[in-house]
Amino acid sequence: MIGVVLVFDVYADMAMFRKPYTTTSLVSFPFPPPTAVAGLIGAIAGFDHGAARGSWRAGFWRHLSGTQVALGFKKAPSWMTTAVNMIKFKTSNGNMGEHIQAKHQLLKKPSYRIYLRGGAVYPELKRRLERGEFVYTPYLGVAWALADVVYGGEFAETEVTAENTWVNTVVPLYEGVQVDVLRSGAVHRELVPYRLDEERRLKETVNVVYLDFKNKGRLWLKEKGKLLVSQVGEERVAWFGTW
Repeated sequence: MIGVVLVFDVYADMAMFRKPYTTTSLVSFPFPPPTAVAGLIGAIAGFDHGAARGSWRAGFWRHLSGTQVALGFKKAPSWMTTAVNMIKFKTSNGNMGEHIQAKHQLLKKPSYRIYLRGGAVYPELKRRLERGEFVYTPYLGVAWALADVVYGGEFAETEVTAENTWVNTVVPLYEGVQVDVLRSGAVHRELVPYRLDEERRLKETVNVVYLDFKNKGRLWLKEKGKLLVSQVGEERVAWFGTW
């Protein structure tokens, strides 16, 4: 298989990708889950989510059909914890003068590389990236974590057919994937949201693994099973499934 892949980097002064099971103390994933990547792509390409007609709307998902993404770390993230002063406003007749201080775990100076292949969004996203422009403001997880986007280019890809291989990206644990932990060193595992519907309801999750941030090596696989791995430039990319 030979195809083409768009590559771009995103970074910011801070980010927070909230884990859904947290309540008053907000804890972050160390990277944007696929649902956050989808929103970022929609913002750059300019797909209206329809929130002006209802805050639950996420109409940009219809434009992502047939698209695959992958995600890598440009640098190891660092963390900070702080209390954020928030308005305690839960009902239409609430007291806007009441405040609550909620603890937030934030990422400091995060930087990621995003890969994209296929789908109707590809040409429009490429056009926007080449021009260094976006339609809606990109951010990393929360609206006040404004992001910068840098186009990396368009690269040819070739499929890696060997079962025993290494990757440079976050690895979704699809059927048959076996991680070589001894060769890789310490790895972490997370359950992340993968797909929402057009009303922001969770439709699918996926388990992923990634290298410990003190580990500067590669993540090795004994078996890649149903996982698609591609050589993109000098990097090997593990793809999430097609939206």
